Amino acid sequence: MANRLNHGTETIVLRKFGINETYQLMYLLDQYRGTTLSCRYAVAPRLVPAESRTHLEEAVKVAVVDTIMRHPMLQVGMMDATSKTPLWIQLQSLDLTQHIKWRYIGAHDDFEQTVQETFRDQLDDRFPDLSIKQPYWKITIIRQGNAPIMEVLLTWNHPQFDGAGAKVFHEDFLEMLNNTENGAHERTGLDGDILRLPQAPPLLPTPIESLKSLPLDLRYLAKVFWEETRPRFLNRDLSQAAWCPIRSSPYKTQLRAFFMDNASLLAILALCRQNKTTITGLLNGLALIAFSSHLDSTVAPAFQSSTVMDHRRNLPPAPPDAPWVRSDRAVGNYVTQLPHRYDTELVARIRSKLPADASEGRDLSADLRRELWAVSAQNRLEIVRKLEAGLRNDVVGVFKYVTDWQQTMRDMAKKTRQFSWLVTNLGVLDGNTSTRLSTTTTRSPTDGDTNSNNGQRWSIGRAQFGLSAEIPAAAIEFAPVSVAGRGMCVSANWPDCAVDVMLGERIMADLERWLSQLASQS
Repeated sequence: MANRLNHGTETIVLRKFGINETYQLMYLLDQYRGTTLSCRYAVAPRLVPAESRTHLEEAVKVAVVDTIMRHPMLQVGMMDATSKTPLWIQLQSLDLTQHIKWRYIGAHDDFEQTVQETFRDQLDDRFPDLSIKQPYWKITIIRQGNAPIMEVLLTWNHPQFDGAGAKVFHEDFLEMLNNTENGAHERTGLDGDILRLPQAPPLLPTPIESLKSLPLDLRYLAKVFWEETRPRFLNRDLSQAAWCPIRSSPYKTQLRAFFMDNASLLAILALCRQNKTTITGLLNGLALIAFSSHLDSTVAPAFQSSTVMDHRRNLPPAPPDAPWVRSDRAVGNYVTQLPHRYDTELVARIRSKLPADASEGRDLSADLRRELWAVSAQNRLEIVRKLEAGLRNDVVGVFKYVTDWQQTMRDMAKKTRQFSWLVTNLGVLDGNTSTRLSTTTTRSPTDGDTNSNNGQRWSIGRAQFGLSAEIPAAAIEFAPVSVAGRGMCVSANWPDCAVDVMLGERIMADLERWLSQLASQS
């Protein structure tokens, strides 16, 4: 119905896509499909009983509407998506049945298995044809009987927003759920499942290149240009992932994940602080040892990895009339990447310290742990230098010179893969909104019912972050996320057509075992 309502009216163009938003249109080439951030919510007790199902669904719908109204990127559609200058357009209405999906499972079904199967399916699902005027995001809610929990999987097409934006979505959605506990469920513009949007054009988050300069040193730009254009026979870079040729079909994402409890996570964080690194640095270090262990030196004498970073810290203050209030709370696209190199000497030294039979699961020796912490500290130092450099010599600045993204992505798929792995760490998600100030109220977290009725509130107990296979990107992508006070999940994805399943599973098993070892020995 909303599509009919959005059809045949005068199209109002809000702005053209930014650099990051256009880059993410590799979806059109089937080089990527979707991204998912799933959270396990503790349901407010009054809505737990089976007879409260209607009230539960209504509370969720109203909280989604309130979240949509705070974040305009959840309200807009695309136009001319296949052109060189895609556009964001205003929509008159949203059909919420296209954005909220409920899945009720039986008492004898395995809840966790259902969540993981749904998570994998969501990543590889295609969104409707981009000519259909609707935002490309949805939540899928899994509920079992009158259990006090439900899983909410947010899946989106990356041009709408990035992973940090998805984290904001869940935190704000949680806040809205708790707000609905205190107020009426009527919302202006909501008629059944049709949300009529305001007539005034929404204010969208501005692309970073329109807000700030992205200066490039001539030496840096020349280096990037040479690496992109040099003939293959002149490419003697042994750190590229030549061991994993880029293949695009058949498209299928392999996904694996493990969870770490809060006590173990706290032990790991203490070790990271002692060794001047972070979880991101540590995961890069662990991945280096794992890849060195399972790949022969003849095919992988050196490595490159990439860390995904968030540019929101470099944004100016949000406009006074921005409904998201603060720049760090913008649901939009502000990601960048930082490459890391691990040279032949380092990789050879790590391999020399591996056990003779490294194919079997082994704990890290004292020698390997010393190498691990040295690499992890160096990785963190490179990230700090990048943070200090701000927007200078940033890959997004290089992207300004790309005039045809679809051709660029086609060309990239014909080249040697650059990265063996990637780490995209969403950081810590606040699963208890009573611990932070609302962005829309001045109420103190110690006021009123926030302490006395915490047992009656919604909260988030765990989160899981995952990406669909990115065909020309890193061979394996690691995606950690944690919930404050509740532990961490590390997931990994890889393209089934390019990476051997056994290799992916062994590397993930190594990471899980070594993190457990480090936590127990701290």
